Amino acid sequence: MPQSSRKRARSDAEGGRSDRRRSRRDDDANNDHDDSRADDSMAGPSNGGGMDVDNHAQSQNGQPSSWQLPAGYDDSNRAFLQAFMAHGALTFQQAQQVLAPILNVKNGLAATAAGASQEDFQFMSADEVTFAMLRQYINQAKSALMPLDFDIRSATNERAVSDGGGYNSNDHRVWVLVSTDNDPKSHLAVLFTPRKLAFIYRLLDALFDTYNTPRIEALCLTEQQALKLSRPPRTTARQSVGADAEGAGAGAAGADAANRDKGLKHSVVLSLLASLVRQGWLSKSAQGFYALTTRALLELEPFLVDQYNEEPAGTTTATSWQRIKYCAACRELITSGLRCATPTCTLRLHDHCEEAFWRTQARGSNTRHRCPKCEAPWGKAEEANGEVTGKLHFIGERAITSTDVYRRKKRQGRPSEGVDELMRTLQPRSATGGRGRGGGGGEGELAEPFRQAASRRREVEADGDEE
Repeated sequence: MPQSSRKRARSDAEGGRSDRRRSRRDDDANNDHDDSRADDSMAGPSNGGGMDVDNHAQSQNGQPSSWQLPAGYDDSNRAFLQAFMAHGALTFQQAQQVLAPILNVKNGLAATAAGASQEDFQFMSADEVTFAMLRQYINQAKSALMPLDFDIRSATNERAVSDGGGYNSNDHRVWVLVSTDNDPKSHLAVLFTPRKLAFIYRLLDALFDTYNTPRIEALCLTEQQALKLSRPPRTTARQSVGADAEGAGAGAAGADAANRDKGLKHSVVLSLLASLVRQGWLSKSAQGFYALTTRALLELEPFLVDQYNEEPAGTTTATSWQRIKYCAACRELITSGLRCATPTCTLRLHDHCEEAFWRTQARGSNTRHRCPKCEAPWGKAEEANGEVTGKLHFIGERAITSTDVYRRKKRQGRPSEGVDELMRTLQPRSATGGRGRGGGGGEGELAEPFRQAASRRREVEADGDEE
């Protein structure tokens, strides 16, 4: 080949490689841009879509549809449902702000049709919307959504009550539009890209597995701990690469390696966390801890129980320790509240349920509360000599912030180091088990690592005394 032809071929090859590198960079930039746009555009369960169905809907063959709206379902119900689907979750105060203008329009149209003038019409303020009005609209919306595998469920915002505000069953109640599909995690798959969905799964594992053990049930994490989850574990990645190389040809292994989860950049993780907080899936406390909101717990409850528990849902009388637990008083899923002093006991109580729960428990002359399951002393008590004994045991964020280790590090301006040190001290890896189902173990199996640690500590102390 002439020298000029060789130079021309070499130049064409180098140009092709640079074009391919530039194309890959453009694809990555476009993917990150699409990911950021997808987060906020899909904040609600309906993606902002509408629902306009009348009572005389026709199927394709001309026969009446089997989906019949409830009696009395009118435009005000449609407007309320549209607003509900846009929010995803509503408190009573938010529902008052939504219902007041809807009712004003409905009553105004009715007054105009009856011949009344606008001067005679009295507009309703948000404070005048009663709980009975809200319940009526929610019941009609539930009936309309039932054939579509959607439901409206409610629970108490446990963190709003734990933060110190006075408890009111209506003020702290949250109504959430949830999917009743058999695979609830498919809802998140619609809202997020595969890489971000993989990060969310790692986040759930950290909340309900890594930071949720018999010794300490944190069920929350800091921003620094979330950044450590940006990429999948290296051991898992090596195993998957080895399996691909052994089980498939070179072409199939290359395709699997290209599709393998490569993780997220730290900037993308921070943006995703802020987006999850903004959409109402995560809550961020004043101390900087991230935890699932009431909306996320209601939406993902079937998935969480199936993934992290060994026994069916609602096992408040289970004899073995479970990662997903329910309040012994209200029977709602609990991630923030009070726990028994015995590490393997399963009794849990919300802060707002504690007083009512102990009223239902018969007590003798002793004023000290005792756990009805294991008979361990509960909380603080004042002795006859005026000395206060005992302490409260928490689950959630306060399980970390109430410890001396965290308080010391916080005074030094390094609270994240306090969390890491606390986890290394109180969470032996043998007690955390594996991911998901099958990692829980029985009561004796979970308590064994703590017995071994206590035995080793006693041996070290004995050796020190002998020296």
